[in-house]
Amino acid sequence: MSTLLTLQNLTLSHPHKQLFKEVTFTLNEGDRIGILGLNGHGKSSLFKVIMGLQAPDITVPAFIYDKSRDLSIFYVPQELLPPGELNIEDYLYEYYPSFKVLKQKLNIINEKLALGEEDFEKLLEKQQAIFEELAHEGEDRIYNSFVSYLKGFGIDDLSLKVKSLSGGEQRKIALSLGLSCPHQVVLWDEPTNHLDLKTIQKFEEELSNVKKTFMVISHDRSLLNNVVERIVHIQSGKLVSFQGTYADYLIHLQNEDARRVKELDRLENNNRRETAWIRRGAKARRTKSKKRIADYDSLQSSITELKALASKTVNLNLKSSGRKSKVLIESESVDIGYGDKILIKDFKFALAKGDKIALMGNNGAGKSSLLKVLMGEQEPINGKVRTLDGLDIGHFSQKRESLPNDITPWQLVGEGIDFVMSNTGEKRHVASYLDGFLFKTEEIKRPIHTFSGGEKNRLQLAQFMKHARDLWIFDEPTNDLDLETIGILEEELRAYEGALIIVGHDRTFIENVTDKCWLIYDEHIEIFEAGWPQAEIYLETQELEKELNKIKPNKGSTSSKSSAGLSNKERLRLEKIEQEIADQESKVDALESKLADIDYSQADSAQKTSQLQSQLDLEKKNLESLLEEWTDLESRA
Repeated sequence: MSTLLTLQNLTLSHPHKQLFKEVTFTLNEGDRIGILGLNGHGKSSLFKVIMGLQAPDITVPAFIYDKSRDLSIFYVPQELLPPGELNIEDYLYEYYPSFKVLKQKLNIINEKLALGEEDFEKLLEKQQAIFEELAHEGEDRIYNSFVSYLKGFGIDDLSLKVKSLSGGEQRKIALSLGLSCPHQVVLWDEPTNHLDLKTIQKFEEELSNVKKTFMVISHDRSLLNNVVERIVHIQSGKLVSFQGTYADYLIHLQNEDARRVKELDRLENNNRRETAWIRRGAKARRTKSKKRIADYDSLQSSITELKALASKTVNLNLKSSGRKSKVLIESESVDIGYGDKILIKDFKFALAKGDKIALMGNNGAGKSSLLKVLMGEQEPINGKVRTLDGLDIGHFSQKRESLPNDITPWQLVGEGIDFVMSNTGEKRHVASYLDGFLFKTEEIKRPIHTFSGGEKNRLQLAQFMKHARDLWIFDEPTNDLDLETIGILEEELRAYEGALIIVGHDRTFIENVTDKCWLIYDEHIEIFEAGWPQAEIYLETQELEKELNKIKPNKGSTSSKSSAGLSNKERLRLEKIEQEIADQESKVDALESKLADIDYSQADSAQKTSQLQSQLDLEKKNLESLLEEWTDLESRA
């Protein structure tokens, strides 16, 4: 495994905080890395340093950026380059400046040819030279691949202006840019934000199959579990590297936390003994070695470091209003949409206190219109919606209003006083309340404009969740939230006693928080009392049915292969193959169990993982071959 790039002595500071201090990072060929860390702690900055878009601090020893010759890196940022008036087709070339220059020259030549200007033969020669240069640089392969991915994501009209597209459609362009690029390394910064589940699953499948090295910043734990093989966690200005999936890393962290608790107990016991010795005074100190005093200082430092590493609980303090009425909103049968366009037909529902609902559906299916009807901001096209008198609804929208730049979190949340008061009568000091959202004391009096986008998102969550509500509506709540905050938000929402509606694409979050699912599909809403897992099975069967309908043969027609039946040899093979399949499945299960049992704290864990994974891949291929053979024999029998 060859090394592609190495960063050494990386130190990076912002005016109000230090992101990295003397960090070393190595990227190897074939790495599939997930980047974790709190918002504002340097995930995107690490990408910008790798791309040369952000200069590290000048330090001694100096920062070293060592990369292999001709290494090419493609960066897919959270926000696309400004599209201006460009359509989708021309927008591709904003990411390939050399192609853009050649295409502009080609356009000028084509205009002159159309107008009959200059020497016709010379213009044709220039045109041909540009075509050859573009072909030599691989422009046609990149273009065709880009268009193919766009079509796979449901975008067919390349003449559309990029700025006219929805956030989800623009993200599909970003996915197509990253998947079609010829570069050796791709850096993905929150690629799944604003996407529906179907697109995320397709992207996940494509990312699993690419041969390139990549790094991805994402809060989608399903994505991290399914496509990532190494975790890099940014903690307290350092990079912690772990070989394995996100799920493996969580187990590792639990083991580390347990080890730290034991170590902390041991250190504190030692600390009590050493403190008693130090306090016996100068006479006692003269009778002991200076080393013991030095050891005492080291011990105090170790305890401080371990306490800093301990997982910090975030208290989001989510409250329900305590309203006793059960049904909050209900309807007999409504049609929902805008203008004359009906997006949802004949929807009958009753939303009760304690309901925790996942509202799912593709982009443009009608989720936003339904939320507007529930909140009383829009009337249904047909039918009536009845709402409990005085119903108090809180809406955490994905289109969050920008925060005022010049005030501090203290001023924003405290609103001029030192305490936060909820409408349930609870009183908490502003500093204590914001500490529950991972804002340190030294941060809460900084101007808001000094915070990262993710930190602002967490601050908006703090502002939003001060007061109790009868119904909370969260529209894409996990966008831009770090995994630590998402995990704690999950715990609070699970414990919350009021009604919830969650619109989101984070499958793990949805499954952990909600217990019902409203799925918008083919202009109707299917209600699944067993939640998202039940809805997911339904979607899979619907898609399978569509695929089967595409290949369904005409009545009375049979293939020559199926009409042939089975030979005696094939019938004997069919009798034996089922046992072979069972044996092969046992092999696969055994290898998966061995992978799950690997101790990642051991030095040889990476080698063991690689060997077992290679063996597992081979056995899975053998299983697939047997299943294909069985399917053929069974269908002809």
